[in-house]
Amino acid sequence: MILLRLASTAKKIQLGITLLFLLIASSLSEASMQVSPTKIFVAAERNAAGLTLLNTGNAILHAQVRVFEWRQQDGKNQLVPSHTIVASPPMLKLTPGVNQLVRIVRNGLPPDSTESSYRIIIDELPVPTNQVDVANQSNNLKSDGLQFRLRYSVPVFLAPSKQTLVQPVLNTRLIEDRGVQFLHISNDGNGHAQIADLTWMQGERRINIVPGLSGYVLPGQQRQWPLPESLDLIKDGAFTARINGELLERILVPITAMD
Repeated sequence: MILLRLASTAKKIQLGITLLFLLIASSLSEASMQVSPTKIFVAAERNAAGLTLLNTGNAILHAQVRVFEWRQQDGKNQLVPSHTIVASPPMLKLTPGVNQLVRIVRNGLPPDSTESSYRIIIDELPVPTNQVDVANQSNNLKSDGLQFRLRYSVPVFLAPSKQTLVQPVLNTRLIEDRGVQFLHISNDGNGHAQIADLTWMQGERRINIVPGLSGYVLPGQQRQWPLPESLDLIKDGAFTARINGELLERILVPITAMD
């Protein structure tokens, strides 16, 4: 009798878990959003660009679009509210299968000689707008049922007005801090550097330091990545990466001799 009760209880728990996952999957499928493009450039001779939002689900959803100046300090990203560029409209109601264009408009003149960096933050809010505390920007949405909030972050770069080549100028070196080795990259150019596929190479040997998108180094800024303790920096090896979507890898730091 005890065994039968335990088996019955286990089946009920399993059924409850299954129903919970089905409910979550159903809620996620009801409302979903695609954002394109994933990176925006605003040329000096233009004052606007477009961002497209698409509701790929089968339920109405609401989205909030905010603009932030994107800074880096001590290797860390900082987002500061800004009015240099604005998003129009800032609040949207998306019906299923419908594209919505959001205009990203630059207020005033373009930057002088160095690219400016911003982030567009799009929050997917699958609840009526009167249930969202927009002023508080809280991530804890309260309602009677399960709710989900997804966030998209799109980089925006404003090109400078001067007719000069906009590009990163990278200086890379190895540093050690408190017994940990780091790959340090500084950007002395006037354009951003998107770092991808940080790798240590020595002949046919490849060790991924940070696979995929490793991060950005904005103009005049610097970042560093810790190296694995087991990494053996032997002679004739090099650190490589792809910069700004280049197909070919760049050599960042060649190791020509043992220190």
